[in-house]
Amino acid sequence: MRKASKSKKAFVAAVLMMSLTFSGLASAADMKTIKKDGMELVQLRQAAKMYGYSIMWDSKDRSVTLMYMGKTNEMMKDNMMKKDDSMMKDDMKMKDDSMMKEVMMPAAKTIQVWVGSKKMMIDGMQVNLKSIPLIYEGNTYVSDMVVSKYMEPMKVMK
Repeated sequence: MRKASKSKKAFVAAVLMMSLTFSGLASAADMKTIKKDGMELVQLRQAAKMYGYSIMWDSKDRSVTLMYMGKTNEMMKDNMMKKDDSMMKDDMKMKDDSMMKEVMMPAAKTIQVWVGSKKMMIDGMQVNLKSIPLIYEGNTYVSDMVVSKYMEPMKVMK
Protein backbone atom coordinates (compact mmCIF):
# COMPACT_ATOMS: atom_id res chain seq x y z
CA MET A 1 0.00 0.00 0.00
CA ARG A 2 1.35 3.44 -0.95
CA LYS A 3 1.98 6.08 1.72
CA ALA A 4 -0.19 9.18 1.45
CA SER A 5 1.57 12.52 1.50
CA LYS A 6 1.06 14.97 4.37
CA SER A 7 -0.81 17.37 2.12
CA LYS A 8 -3.23 14.62 1.04
CA LYS A 9 -3.84 13.68 4.66
CA ALA A 10 -4.47 17.33 5.54
CA PHE A 11 -6.85 17.65 2.58
CA VAL A 12 -8.81 14.56 3.67
CA ALA A 13 -8.99 15.91 7.24
CA ALA A 14 -10.23 19.27 5.94
CA VAL A 15 -12.92 17.59 3.82
CA LEU A 16 -14.04 15.53 6.81
CA MET A 17 -14.26 18.64 9.02
CA MET A 18 -16.22 20.52 6.35
CA SER A 19 -18.67 17.63 5.93
CA LEU A 20 -19.28 17.58 9.69
CA THR A 21 -19.77 21.35 9.70
CA PHE A 22 -22.19 21.30 6.78
CA SER A 23 -24.16 18.39 8.25
CA GLY A 24 -24.67 20.56 11.36
CA LEU A 25 -25.87 23.40 9.15
CA ALA A 26 -28.25 21.04 7.41
CA SER A 27 -29.71 20.06 10.79
CA ALA A 28 -30.18 23.74 11.64
CA ALA A 29 -31.81 24.35 8.25
CA ASP A 30 -34.28 21.51 8.92
CA MET A 31 -35.30 23.03 12.27
CA LYS A 32 -39.08 23.10 12.67
CA THR A 33 -40.35 26.65 13.06
CA ILE A 34 -43.68 28.47 13.25
CA LYS A 35 -44.57 32.16 13.01
CA LYS A 36 -46.56 33.83 15.79
CA ASP A 37 -47.24 37.57 15.95
CA GLY A 38 -44.50 38.22 13.38
CA MET A 39 -41.83 36.29 15.34
CA GLU A 40 -40.20 33.05 14.33
CA LEU A 41 -40.48 30.35 16.98
CA VAL A 42 -38.28 27.22 17.04
CA GLN A 43 -39.20 23.75 18.28
CA LEU A 44 -37.35 23.50 21.60
CA ARG A 45 -36.96 19.69 21.67
CA GLN A 46 -35.32 19.61 18.24
CA ALA A 47 -32.88 22.40 19.15
CA ALA A 48 -32.08 20.71 22.47
CA LYS A 49 -31.19 17.42 20.78
CA MET A 50 -29.11 19.19 18.14
CA TYR A 51 -26.97 20.96 20.75
CA GLY A 52 -26.57 18.09 23.25
CA TYR A 53 -29.13 19.04 25.91
CA SER A 54 -31.36 16.59 27.75
CA ILE A 55 -34.95 17.76 28.07
CA MET A 56 -37.45 17.33 30.89
CA TRP A 57 -41.11 18.42 30.87
CA ASP A 58 -42.84 19.28 34.17
CA SER A 59 -46.60 19.18 33.56
CA LYS A 60 -47.39 20.57 37.03
CA ASP A 61 -45.84 24.01 36.38
CA ARG A 62 -45.78 23.65 32.55
CA SER A 63 -42.03 24.12 32.32
CA VAL A 64 -39.28 22.64 30.22
CA THR A 65 -35.83 22.17 31.75
CA LEU A 66 -32.81 21.62 29.52
CA MET A 67 -29.49 20.38 30.87
CA TYR A 68 -26.34 20.28 28.78
CA MET A 69 -25.18 16.67 28.55
CA GLY A 70 -22.99 16.77 25.44
CA LYS A 71 -19.25 16.71 25.20
CA THR A 72 -17.05 19.61 24.20
CA ASN A 73 -15.87 19.46 20.63
CA GLU A 74 -12.18 20.28 20.35
CA MET A 75 -10.90 21.38 16.97
CA MET A 76 -7.64 22.84 15.76
CA LYS A 77 -7.89 26.49 14.86
CA ASP A 78 -7.87 27.08 11.08
CA ASN A 79 -4.85 29.39 11.11
CA MET A 80 -2.67 26.74 12.76
CA MET A 81 -2.03 25.13 9.35
CA LYS A 82 0.80 26.42 7.24
CA LYS A 83 0.26 27.49 3.65
CA ASP A 84 1.44 24.13 2.31
CA ASP A 85 -1.23 22.35 4.44
CA SER A 86 1.34 20.75 6.71
CA MET A 87 0.97 20.87 10.47
CA MET A 88 2.99 23.16 12.75
CA LYS A 89 6.34 21.89 13.93
CA ASP A 90 6.71 20.68 17.51
CA ASP A 91 8.81 23.70 18.41
CA MET A 92 5.81 25.95 17.66
CA LYS A 93 3.87 24.51 20.59
CA MET A 94 3.25 26.63 23.63
CA LYS A 95 5.61 26.44 26.60
CA ASP A 96 3.48 23.86 28.39
CA ASP A 97 3.55 21.60 25.28
CA SER A 98 -0.15 22.07 24.65
CA MET A 99 -1.39 23.44 21.36
CA MET A 100 -3.91 26.26 21.31
CA LYS A 101 -7.34 24.76 20.72
CA GLU A 102 -10.75 26.11 19.95
CA VAL A 103 -13.32 24.46 22.18
CA MET A 104 -17.06 24.47 21.65
CA MET A 105 -18.79 25.09 24.97
CA PRO A 106 -22.53 25.40 25.63
CA ALA A 107 -23.77 28.95 26.08
CA ALA A 108 -25.73 27.72 29.13
CA LYS A 109 -25.67 24.47 31.10
CA THR A 110 -29.21 24.68 32.49
CA ILE A 111 -32.14 26.41 30.84
CA GLN A 112 -35.71 26.47 32.15
CA VAL A 113 -38.66 27.99 30.30
CA TRP A 114 -42.30 28.18 31.32
CA VAL A 115 -45.04 27.86 28.72
CA GLY A 116 -47.17 31.00 28.79
CA SER A 117 -44.61 33.06 30.73
CA LYS A 118 -42.00 35.58 29.62
CA LYS A 119 -39.61 34.53 32.37
CA MET A 120 -36.81 32.05 31.81
CA MET A 121 -33.94 30.81 34.01
CA ILE A 122 -30.43 30.53 32.56
CA ASP A 123 -27.94 28.85 34.91
CA GLY A 124 -29.96 30.11 37.89
CA MET A 125 -30.39 33.69 36.65
CA GLN A 126 -33.77 35.05 35.55
CA VAL A 127 -34.05 36.42 32.01
CA ASN A 128 -37.12 38.05 30.43
CA LEU A 129 -38.17 36.94 26.97
CA LYS A 130 -39.66 39.07 24.20
CA SER A 131 -42.11 36.36 23.21
CA ILE A 132 -43.95 33.79 25.28
CA PRO A 133 -43.09 30.10 24.76
CA LEU A 134 -46.11 28.16 23.54
CA ILE A 135 -47.24 24.65 22.78
CA TYR A 136 -48.21 23.88 19.18
CA GLU A 137 -49.20 20.36 18.09
CA GLY A 138 -47.77 18.90 21.30
CA ASN A 139 -44.36 20.61 21.04
CA THR A 140 -42.94 23.60 22.91
CA TYR A 141 -41.79 26.48 20.73
CA VAL A 142 -39.54 29.37 21.82
CA SER A 143 -38.15 32.42 20.05
CA ASP A 144 -35.11 31.75 17.88
CA MET A 145 -33.19 34.13 20.19
CA VAL A 146 -33.40 31.52 22.98
CA VAL A 147 -31.59 29.04 20.76
CA SER A 148 -29.03 31.42 19.25
CA LYS A 149 -28.16 33.23 22.47
CA TYR A 150 -28.44 30.55 25.14
CA MET A 151 -28.17 27.11 23.50
CA GLU A 152 -25.73 27.27 20.57
CA PRO A 153 -22.20 26.37 21.64
CA MET A 154 -19.76 29.26 21.84
CA LYS A 155 -16.17 29.07 20.65
CA VAL A 156 -13.70 29.44 23.49
CA MET A 157 -9.92 29.57 23.05
CA LYS A 158 -8.07 27.23 25.37
